[in-house]
Amino acid sequence: MTDISRIIQQKLARLEQPEKARWLENYVKHDIKSRGVGIPDIRKVVIEVNREYKLSAEPFMNRAKVLNELIHSAYTEDKLAAILFLQLYGNDTEHRAVLALIAGWFAQEQIADWNVCDWMCVRILTPMVDNRPGLMTEEMKSWNKSTNLWQARASLVPFAQSKTLRQHREVIASLAAVLIKREERFCKTAVGWVLREYSKIDQKFVKDFLSRHEDWLTKEVIRNATRYMKQ
Repeated sequence: MTDISRIIQQKLARLEQPEKARWLENYVKHDIKSRGVGIPDIRKVVIEVNREYKLSAEPFMNRAKVLNELIHSAYTEDKLAAILFLQLYGNDTEHRAVLALIAGWFAQEQIADWNVCDWMCVRILTPMVDNRPGLMTEEMKSWNKSTNLWQARASLVPFAQSKTLRQHREVIASLAAVLIKREERFCKTAVGWVLREYSKIDQKFVKDFLSRHEDWLTKEVIRNATRYMKQ
């Protein structure tokens, strides 16, 4: 089989912008390594390579092999290419396989910064929350208990941009109650982000949550959660 992951990486390498890469590395932190290639160009590369090599027509095992190789790259853009492939060419019948694939990425610590984590959440998991709520509620409750910071964060972040946010009141309350008690900043900020969005629907729900968990709040969480609330 053609080494598709290597071809994608080579094409991205030819688009490298060192100055932009330095800016992104400083902005994201977490010791990431960047090529300085923007999302539109990453998307073009993924589409171009798939058009030529028809990876999306391959069995899931073959696709997963390529995506695993990309996610194991040191470069952020290569990881994002794997996520964009799943977004562009995901199969509605393969939700469980995709969740298992991503869980493996967390276990192998290949998603280890907020930028890649949140892109994966919004582009892959949020549509799954809308389309397969029962499956996602079950899976996110499991991820919520993870000792891995980023997997735990990913249990809640997908709900923030969900089109069906209103329907997930109870599960959001449950997941957020666990994360807000953790010490890691990025577990707490996930709570602030989702509460901010939920405040557009039900401010009392947000106020009640903040009141019940005031011992674990930070100023950042309060600021984010109440951004759109009437004073």
